[in-house]
Amino acid sequence: MALLLKNVKIYSGDGVFVDSNIVIEDGSIEAIVKDYKKYLNKVDEVIDGKGYPVIPGGIDVHAHIYDPDYTHHEDWETGTLSAVYGGITTVFDMPLRMFVDDVDKLKLKISEGLKHAYINFGIHAGMMKDENLHNIPSLAREGVIGYKVFTLKPWGASDKAILEIMNLVKEFDGVVIVHAEDDALIDLGIERVKHRHDPLAHHEARSDLAEAVAVTKVGWYAKTVEAHVHIAHVTSKIEAETISFLKSHGVRITAETCPQYLYFTREDAKRLGNYLKCAPSLKTREDVLGLWKALADGVIDAIASDHAPSPREEKEVDVWDAWGGLPVIELIIPLAYTFGVKKNILDFGRFIEVVSTNPAKITRLYPRKGVLALGSDADIAVLNTSECKVVKAEELHHKVDWNPFEGVEMCGWPLHVIVNGKPVIADKELVGKPGLGEYVGIYLREYIREKLARTS
Repeated sequence: MALLLKNVKIYSGDGVFVDSNIVIEDGSIEAIVKDYKKYLNKVDEVIDGKGYPVIPGGIDVHAHIYDPDYTHHEDWETGTLSAVYGGITTVFDMPLRMFVDDVDKLKLKISEGLKHAYINFGIHAGMMKDENLHNIPSLAREGVIGYKVFTLKPWGASDKAILEIMNLVKEFDGVVIVHAEDDALIDLGIERVKHRHDPLAHHEARSDLAEAVAVTKVGWYAKTVEAHVHIAHVTSKIEAETISFLKSHGVRITAETCPQYLYFTREDAKRLGNYLKCAPSLKTREDVLGLWKALADGVIDAIASDHAPSPREEKEVDVWDAWGGLPVIELIIPLAYTFGVKKNILDFGRFIEVVSTNPAKITRLYPRKGVLALGSDADIAVLNTSECKVVKAEELHHKVDWNPFEGVEMCGWPLHVIVNGKPVIADKELVGKPGLGEYVGIYLREYIREKLARTS
């Protein structure tokens, strides 16, 4: 199939947008041209970008989309539908409760994704611990690039195991993704507030220092082993400063933050209660500002969702029993554009980097994805930057019927979204079907084989 995406603006740097037209053939970008007329008789479909900016489709490196025991929370169809309406064209599914620590569980997720996903997807393994780290080579050969590790209960790996995991993952040029909170400091924090039952108690129990301590340890582990470590869901200024220090000392470390940490503070839990319960916890307004600065300065590399919805009844219980997670995957790009670009914190180039290019690099998909270039995959979002609308859960597409950003105005919603060269969203309407998504592990298998061949 050949497709012409005409009348779009491509960002070329230094605040300059170039009027362009993109020719797509067999799922890849065939040409980027000023004059499209000579291609009209060669294409099967023409989509008008109406003069709006175009970006490489967003890549969410951290979302809890499918767990066979939690499909009442989210599933491949609803989760990826929500993603594509937000301009996301590739998502990496993170383990939720079922450990993805062997090939059979991996293949179960892949099989369901191929049937039901609207967009491309990868699968992260986890939770990796002392007893299952030996499965890493077999998972890598199936195209797994990311391996989730916890530094605290209930899924924490021992220090010895973390080092072994890093060593094994390094052989395949994979990435160790760490939920970094210090176990002892979290225990101490919970002990101090466990007598309370107000929603703020959860957030006060989990300090920024607990995260900084854990990041410091795994950072120096990664330096020692020469492995790539990726810090999930950075929440605080001091954690970002710790990552900056490690980067300055040559540690191969990347990091993500999430929409909830770029907007809400723990004070908002007084108003929204357990609907804002997440782990790690929300921090202060100073931390929110510090995270935006870290994104702009290149300390934090990406915005991911940590999308983990639940029904209302799992939130409207005692704080210590409430589900910890939020539905936010559809809002990554609108939030980054509204509170980053429009507020002059991120320039448009940095905006593209944190929602698409850097996630592609972290997951070894670049330059196949994450860039608008000849030969790259035609995963593309056209953003209607003149449209602002108030977030309403009833108009979003995740499975549950609530959203913590209800009532917040955001801009830059997608007008068109193209996945693998095929329109999935056209003029804000769904035109694609479930099952369009590809398992990106098929490309990563080849990457891993080439890596092994070079090092053997």
